[in-house]
Amino acid sequence: MKQLFIVLCALLNLFSTYRSFAQDSVVTKLAKANVSSFLPEGNSFSGLGWTKIMDKVNGSNDVLIGEDHFTNEIPYFTSALASQVKFDNFFCEIDPFTAGILQQKIKNLSDIELQKYVNRYGNTFSFYAFTSEFALLKQLAKSNTQIHGTDQIMVVGDRVICNELQKITKNKKAKDIYTTIENNSKIYFDNFLKDQSKPFYLFTDDFEKNIEKLSLLELSPKEGQIIAALKQSVKIYKSRNHHLRIQLMKNQLMEKYSDWAGKRNLFKYGANHLAKGESLMEVYDIGNLVNNIDDSKYKNSLHIMILSTSGTQASPFQGFPEEKIDENSSILKTLKPITRAIDGNQWHCFDMLPLRKALNEGKISISDIKLSRIIKGYDLLVIIPKVTASKIADH
Repeated sequence: MKQLFIVLCALLNLFSTYRSFAQDSVVTKLAKANVSSFLPEGNSFSGLGWTKIMDKVNGSNDVLIGEDHFTNEIPYFTSALASQVKFDNFFCEIDPFTAGILQQKIKNLSDIELQKYVNRYGNTFSFYAFTSEFALLKQLAKSNTQIHGTDQIMVVGDRVICNELQKITKNKKAKDIYTTIENNSKIYFDNFLKDQSKPFYLFTDDFEKNIEKLSLLELSPKEGQIIAALKQSVKIYKSRNHHLRIQLMKNQLMEKYSDWAGKRNLFKYGANHLAKGESLMEVYDIGNLVNNIDDSKYKNSLHIMILSTSGTQASPFQGFPEEKIDENSSILKTLKPITRAIDGNQWHCFDMLPLRKALNEGKISISDIKLSRIIKGYDLLVIIPKVTASKIADH
């Protein structure tokens, strides 16, 4: 009896594997029928895939690019879009205060002064510490696209923010505390780069004591807002509360709603954040919020996922080694039924709508929930054949 049970289990497992493989083959076949290729050309692209992307981009006010971070090719792709379409607003994965600081510096400093500023503070700019990403930010700012950030303050972002607060505060005690935070943030970050067991200053009791001292002082409304944001950022980092972070990002987006409602808007975040429905991390994120707002106005937002199957990507911090793209990573494993349809070394664009229609109508069955979320959440999937790691500007 026991042997029969073992045989039945083995047969069921074999049947399940065969069924999964058969369904993957159907997905691959459908993906192959809805893919087009394109190639970089100068500062843009050429080919049927690019034509299709631009047709979709031109048909939507809200374009959302869900990316894999730390490569040169994705800001290049975004730059090419922004060169052909004038966007009123650019939303990105950085806190709103740093976003405002960077836009102001790009617009008001000379090229030499700006480079000096980047050399001094660039490694506090989150993703925009990287040369290719900062070049994209410059392009957008100089074309009068408004830069908006929606995120908590980066673990080393206290330094650049407190440097600016020193300039605007009218309270001498506050100025001294801002200076202390800026200096200590740099010291702690330099120590972290040498020894990753060392904490960031933002995580220390001393930082929290200084923030509490600031809370008791008479300060401007803007200073009060930033101090509250620093407190909340510490709370998010220490609690590792992903949902709270997403709540903050959506709240910040809606605070600026009057600035972007009815305008042409470009969003660029990690792919986890920009699906139309449930995100890849099982919450309803910015992509879902924008999709619902557009849907309420009888419009469609355009959601593009972009990543690569090979190459290298950078580490978040200067001096850390770049990493090879892992073809067996969770996301690339999930996408294999689609990426198997790739033929050649060109860039490929998959139209996900036929896949979504087949899934919704029950013509295909997908057991991988993440793949289902991608198909339902993204309109286009762009696969880059090979990427190169971003470089942080020399300091």
